[in-house]
Amino acid sequence: MRLRHRIGGYREFAASPDAAFFADAFWTHQAPNEPLPHGSAHRVLPDLAVSVAFQAFRDDEGRVREGGPILIGPKLRPQVFQIVPGLELAAVRINAEWAAPMLGIDPFDIELRVMDLAELRPQLAARLRDALWRTRSATDAIAVLSRTLIDARVSQAAPSAWARAALDVVRRSDGRIPCERVADRVGISMRHLRRHVHDATGVSPKTYARTLRLVTSMRLADGAARPAWADIALQAGYCDQSHLIRECLAMTGSSPVDLHDERRRQVLRMSELSNRG
Repeated sequence: MRLRHRIGGYREFAASPDAAFFADAFWTHQAPNEPLPHGSAHRVLPDLAVSVAFQAFRDDEGRVREGGPILIGPKLRPQVFQIVPGLELAAVRINAEWAAPMLGIDPFDIELRVMDLAELRPQLAARLRDALWRTRSATDAIAVLSRTLIDARVSQAAPSAWARAALDVVRRSDGRIPCERVADRVGISMRHLRRHVHDATGVSPKTYARTLRLVTSMRLADGAARPAWADIALQAGYCDQSHLIRECLAMTGSSPVDLHDERRRQVLRMSELSNRG
């Protein structure tokens, strides 16, 4: 799998070609087996996708000791997850417009929720659990999740062609292209763009783009101990650094500097634990 981003125990990979039509990415999160400092957590930034994941504890040979498939809902604001020693997560992140065809759900029915997949799709959960328990790694688990989701797709009906085209433009630009230009590119009016995107995802194209821009800015900052925030703001599509600060405060309640410091501490803690091991 092609690595796209990493921070702390999180790794994000490009979706495989057969899953790229519905999946934004594959991802894993691996917590060290050692006891973690009190209050250790991973803050997930706003994310409008739905993740189908396998959470598991494995023995030294990779066999699953405990685990099961879960659903992780979208979030319009950051969500903090406590880091559990030894817990492995392997997931397929489904674009919001594909949640209904792939899973038969409205993504915002499970906003900010992490739930047992069996609550909504018991047969799919049972099928996944049997196959996932035979895996020996997170990579194996992602292959099972992706293949099974494609085979078990609820509906062959695809999201609106206009919504798909528009959201593909938004994603490819990481939200940098103004919505008016997105409408021009796909050949529809702004009114129709808003209606098609909202019907498919539950949010406006502007909200979708704002979320992607914020995530892009923080990922650009992740690689530096002292980010050049003015440059990052421009790269991420903001008018200037002040615009980035206002958006970050409005969407997360924290400044970019505070978020970056928190993410940096997580990287350093994970590095320290790895070196200790």
